[in-house]
Amino acid sequence: MDSMPAELIEAFGQYLDGPTLYTSLRVCRFWFNALSPLIWSHISKTQWHRTGFPIRQVFDAYDDSPLRPKLLQVRHLEWAANSDLKDVSAITIRKEIARSRLVQLLCMAANVRSLELQMSITADELGLLQSIAELRHLRRLRIEATGLDMFAIRLQDMDNTFSKLEFLESAGHWLHIDLSSWERPQDVRQWRMERLSVGYYALPILWHCENLRELEIRIFEGFGFQRSEKRSLRPLQTCRNLEVLKIHRYTRQDTLLDLVETIGSLRQLLSLSFSILDFSFFNLLCRPSTIVPAENDHRLQKQQTGNNREDDETGHSSARPPDDNDDYDDLPLPLLEDLTIISVDVGDNTFSALDQLSAQFFNILRTRPLLKGFQIQGFGFCPWDIFAQPGQELEHGWVCLGLETLKLHFKSLDPRKMNSKEKRHRIWQPVYRQLGQLTRLKSLMIQCWSLEKGVDVGILQLAQPLSSIVESTSGEGQGRSNSASSFLAQNRLTATDNALPSKLKARLTELSSLYLSDSKGMTWSKTELEIVLALFPKLKDLNLRPLNPGNGKEIQKWLKEWKRADIKFVY
Repeated sequence: MDSMPAELIEAFGQYLDGPTLYTSLRVCRFWFNALSPLIWSHISKTQWHRTGFPIRQVFDAYDDSPLRPKLLQVRHLEWAANSDLKDVSAITIRKEIARSRLVQLLCMAANVRSLELQMSITADELGLLQSIAELRHLRRLRIEATGLDMFAIRLQDMDNTFSKLEFLESAGHWLHIDLSSWERPQDVRQWRMERLSVGYYALPILWHCENLRELEIRIFEGFGFQRSEKRSLRPLQTCRNLEVLKIHRYTRQDTLLDLVETIGSLRQLLSLSFSILDFSFFNLLCRPSTIVPAENDHRLQKQQTGNNREDDETGHSSARPPDDNDDYDDLPLPLLEDLTIISVDVGDNTFSALDQLSAQFFNILRTRPLLKGFQIQGFGFCPWDIFAQPGQELEHGWVCLGLETLKLHFKSLDPRKMNSKEKRHRIWQPVYRQLGQLTRLKSLMIQCWSLEKGVDVGILQLAQPLSSIVESTSGEGQGRSNSASSFLAQNRLTATDNALPSKLKARLTELSSLYLSDSKGMTWSKTELEIVLALFPKLKDLNLRPLNPGNGKEIQKWLKEWKRADIKFVY
């Protein structure tokens, strides 16, 4: 063992946990010399409270002398105030070290590359923040500093440190940013930063971040701005190469100026997470010619001239904005792959406004072929709003067949539309038909009322081979074939056949996470669960809620019987 290259020993030592690394030191002297630096390479926020931790809480010239060379080996350092420690019930919380002592330790750990601090500080403890500015090798900084009654340290004083950072996560008002900073400086120094997470007040940092790839914005952090203020996102225009943007939840009281224009200029954006507070926000997501305007918009009146509203058998409008062509070059944010809508509130809860919202979201699904993630929170659809109804598959089909993540919420339906088996099947068959085409899907979440999961409703459309679906629109009920019945007939099976699960060939072979929520409550039979496991062979996370009393225990028993300990089941 002592003939192995030291570089190789150190390389696999990076993957050892604390106890294993400590044991490896006793293999031989050669291993001890190679792995000893790793003992001090990482100091977590809980290690300060471990019994025998060698760093004393007060300065001692004799005890600190042997610490100096060891602290120079530290590459990642975490520290949290006792009030910020969580999930540390396994250890005894020691007395918190003084901030002046922490400053001394940071000065000795001059080679730190990653630093995480959680604390509350006052204006007379600026020495701690100033010591951070002196860490020349720092590349990753995460700091949560609360409790200040004033801005602590100027942005200009952190310029040298920030210019070398690759990642910055800042929470709390510990930076002082002049109001003049909201205007682009004449001679601005560019930093190497690629990932940034800050509160809204610190957005002027973006003037220095042309190379930024990921940005997370928190609108409010407790104080500093009033909700009635109007805010600009203009500094975002500097980040032309931004790929990931997340703006945390905000409300209609939070006026964000130039949001559409600013975000629309980010042509390289791949992932967007924000809230929909106005119909104009859809200018970011839909081709301009397919936007459905608000009810009071004069364009709507022109569009409806000469067009009669046609209702399908569900009583809902089947009229959709027309497709233009297959050219996607005029799409805003043309490279967008992941879209998360955190909340939806356009200030209008009329049926007309809700219909328009549904139509806009439907436009996204049928005009964005590159979309891989589609998650909508805070808004419920009727299934027929976004799933092509029988006879309309060609003109209303989704183009984003490469979806990997899909999270939808269906609103509670009128009981009169669910009072017969035929009506429920008519609603759910298009859902399963569309889902069956998403062969790359990895995560699926559906929240609804009255989930239909039986094989006769069309869930077998998630299996392979799919029977051809021939649906004629010439008559009200003529020319329509039940694809589930056709599947069973072609394979000489019945819906209650115990051999059915073993006969199925999975179509959604990549799905690993399934979340189904039925507010009415669910009861799963053994055969139904077997079919689900057959349809999704790579399933690892299964979340079914709420289940009727006793059904959760039954499912746990069946999974154990089938030796599926690899599935994490939650109910």
